Amino acid sequence: MQSGFNTNIRHRGVLFHVQTEDSGIANPHVITHLFQGGNIMASEKSDYSDQVSDGDLESVVRELMEAQHREMLEGLRANAHDAVILERLGADVFDEDETGSADLGDTAATQAPEVAAQRGARALAAGIGGGPPQSRSARIFGEKVISARPLDEVVLDYLADSAHKRKRSAK
Repeated sequence: MQSGFNTNIRHRGVLFHVQTEDSGIANPHVITHLFQGGNIMASEKSDYSDQVSDGDLESVVRELMEAQHREMLEGLRANAHDAVILERLGADVFDEDETGSADLGDTAATQAPEVAAQRGARALAAGIGGGPPQSRSARIFGEKVISARPLDEVVLDYLADSAHKRKRSAK
């Protein structure tokens, strides 16, 4: 089973959380959820049972997870989930002043910190991130996703920010 990805992302002034997990060889699928305040706004599930016998299953699953996580983030940035979000959370959910889409907020992967550090070091050694990217999709996956922050810190920050937003909107 692969370790997963967790990304906090701000879209139109609202903090969302995207989580991608591998369910393991007993349940060979990868699932990605888009959360807001503990509510699932969107999900994507991919089955890889036809690839379980591949020699390099770990790489196959990792690539599937990365692609699916990236697609959910890009879908949020492209407003693909806005209709469902509005339906579930109400017409006043989005901050009117925030028309831009999705600056990555605090992010973390559920990997051991030393694994994240090794991946980051390899990216730097390869010259990735040396200049401004041509486009958002031209960036390497995980460029801002992988950090040494533990998941519980990411979740606590998310919950504190969410509570602060609710308090502010109640005024």
